[in-house]
Amino acid sequence: MVDVLTQNSIVICNEDEKIEILKNIKRLINIKFFSMNEFIKNYYFDYDEKSILYLMNKYNIKYEIAKEYLDNLIYVENKTYNIEKLDFLVNIKRELISNNLLIFNNRFKKLIKDKKIIIYNYSLSKFEKYLLRDLNIKEIKKEVNNYIPKVYEFDNINDEVEFIARSISSLINKGVSIDDIKLTNVGTDYINIITKIFNFYNLKINKTNNTPIISTLIGNKFFKFLDSGIENAIKEISAYENKDTYNKIISICNKYIWCEDKKDLKRLIEYDLNHTYIKQDKYTNQIEIVDYKTYNFKDEYVFMLGFNQGIIPKLYKDEDYISNKIKPSYMDNTNQKNKKEKIDTINAIKNIKNLTITYKLKTPFSVFYPSSIIDDLKLDVLKGGIDYKISYSNLSDSLYLSSCLDELIKFGSVTDTLKLLNSNYDIPYNTYSHAFTGLSKEKLNNLIKKQDSFNLSYTSMDNYNRCAFRFYVEKILGLKSTIDSFGITLGNIYHYILEKIVKEDIDIEKTVYEYIDKENLTLTNSNKFFIKRVIENLKYLVKVLKHQESFSKLKKCDTEKFIKIPIKDNINFVGFIDKIVYDTINDITIASIIDYKTYVKKPSLKYIDSGIGLQLPVYMYLSSYAYKNIHFAGFYLQNITLDNKSDEEKEKSLKLIGFTNTNKEILEKFDYNYMDSSVIDGIKVNKDGNFSASSLKHMMSDEEINNVIDITKKKIDEVVLNILDSKFDINPKFDKEAIGCEFCKYRDLCFKKEYDYVNIKSSETEEN
Repeated sequence: MVDVLTQNSIVICNEDEKIEILKNIKRLINIKFFSMNEFIKNYYFDYDEKSILYLMNKYNIKYEIAKEYLDNLIYVENKTYNIEKLDFLVNIKRELISNNLLIFNNRFKKLIKDKKIIIYNYSLSKFEKYLLRDLNIKEIKKEVNNYIPKVYEFDNINDEVEFIARSISSLINKGVSIDDIKLTNVGTDYINIITKIFNFYNLKINKTNNTPIISTLIGNKFFKFLDSGIENAIKEISAYENKDTYNKIISICNKYIWCEDKKDLKRLIEYDLNHTYIKQDKYTNQIEIVDYKTYNFKDEYVFMLGFNQGIIPKLYKDEDYISNKIKPSYMDNTNQKNKKEKIDTINAIKNIKNLTITYKLKTPFSVFYPSSIIDDLKLDVLKGGIDYKISYSNLSDSLYLSSCLDELIKFGSVTDTLKLLNSNYDIPYNTYSHAFTGLSKEKLNNLIKKQDSFNLSYTSMDNYNRCAFRFYVEKILGLKSTIDSFGITLGNIYHYILEKIVKEDIDIEKTVYEYIDKENLTLTNSNKFFIKRVIENLKYLVKVLKHQESFSKLKKCDTEKFIKIPIKDNINFVGFIDKIVYDTINDITIASIIDYKTYVKKPSLKYIDSGIGLQLPVYMYLSSYAYKNIHFAGFYLQNITLDNKSDEEKEKSLKLIGFTNTNKEILEKFDYNYMDSSVIDGIKVNKDGNFSASSLKHMMSDEEINNVIDITKKKIDEVVLNILDSKFDINPKFDKEAIGCEFCKYRDLCFKKEYDYVNIKSSETEEN
């Protein structure tokens, strides 16, 4: 290939071939490389986000549909086809051209004029040949070898992967470098099984990280605040330490500096956040997964998995936007695409020198058949098996021994393998310990690093103190149980409106439906009925809240306030506070914290010594970090659910429930009518002007409030130290009832015993 290159050559090839060519060039030469897709876009036309947005708004369609239309424009010429779909595409193309919304690279056509264009080791489709028909093209293909692979059949997918793990271990034992071992044709159904079984053999693969930015904490946070403008959304995430993800978000935003409409901007950015992925960590000594069609194989040892019909060769169906029935003659129909795919696949297989092919006959959910290519190439198929006389993994062998013992007990089956393994391994068969066996600090640090940002919150701290294993499952392993219920949607609507109403006067009904539209929520008739009730409740709720605000001299208010405190070793403590009412008077910040609840249980500090139930104290701790010289008039919960109540009951239920400062000068700033309060529940003043004994049960002095904050900080520090020390035992807390197991979604994982419970006691300050 290098020999045919001349000055100003243009080469069309894939990335792997480009790298190989550059490695072999021994002289200075001016060459331009393109992928086929890049070349066609430059030679014909391209489009950008402006084109997509134009179609989205013109035809009221989603981003994906607009993109599909644009991707199909290349197939139509400027003529009438008398076929509705094709003429529709022609009209779109003309319309976009007239509005300068297709990108034509006229300089490129001058660049390639009279130039020799080399297409290297690329199989042109019928349509690509048609597109490039007027150019001076020379096709160069690598010589197709005739290497014959070994093919193995396995009863199930687990045996198939086990065989490959043992084969790789054997190669490594013989001195083959792990860099010279590749996996290919690895479908998504194999990834988890490979990861599990390869771990038994201490083998790692370079799994592709398919986590979109919007699924990360920073991405989700950015998107949530996008309604308030890009600048504000960026400010909200600026403190996050994952700079790679942060910079990717900035790059996405920079693409749309031309877009002035906030709604359009959000739709465009949402697509990018869903289709831009976080950076994958790369580690040494990993087995690489490669594409057998594009990778430039030499002498590597290659394992091709899942060689089943319907998977390889890829089978195209008549599902294109332009179907077979209406495809112009210059386009590839489904049958032609499948023939080309089969030829390309066979040629790729013949060119891999050290290839081992495997396939399975079944998985737990499906039955499979071998690929037809096996017959086409007349390949011999060997029945795959495992020779347990040679061991590469004690753990894997022990697990297989346990399954052999199962067969013995259930069916009286005695095999030579059972005898062999049983004479070499002493396993604790038929015994079980549910106890957490520990996690090394090294593995813990790696798990923490893999997370976008390791942030602790009230919820995670509360989970840890209720049961360390509960925290481990959710926060360290990331096995979160999500419940997508309409109740959660209603709660989100309440919070959204209550945040908006503080900043501006809004039409509540209109804003609720705008939120529903923005979140793409689909409502059933039952949902619509509840939405109407919610709107009426919100109107009443806002009216009462504004009345309550009239009794306060604190005129500043922050809603959905995000606060982040660095703790230790890149661990942060974070929280969103629903509402902080405050003002600065004589260099003192006086504040009250309010947390909205759809279900209110009277707040209690009875488990403060155990670090449980400290949501409001945690919010005070966060606020004391974010606001200078802060003194709290109180910290409260506020019920926001008003269904099935009379007006009198509604007004009473909206009173704040929590703890109030006994300092009258501070309290008076928050509720100057506290002696006959319409704002705070449970405050009574005797005739002598002192608070009643019943009121004092819900009140604290400045010193007591500060003590609560100090204890909260101490409990947070304890949790962090325990986490860093890998303490994740199954230890649910118990006091007359299983507090640690309350609302726990992971009961089926821990198999707790009575002796796992840790008894705790209520503090003496428990409310009556």
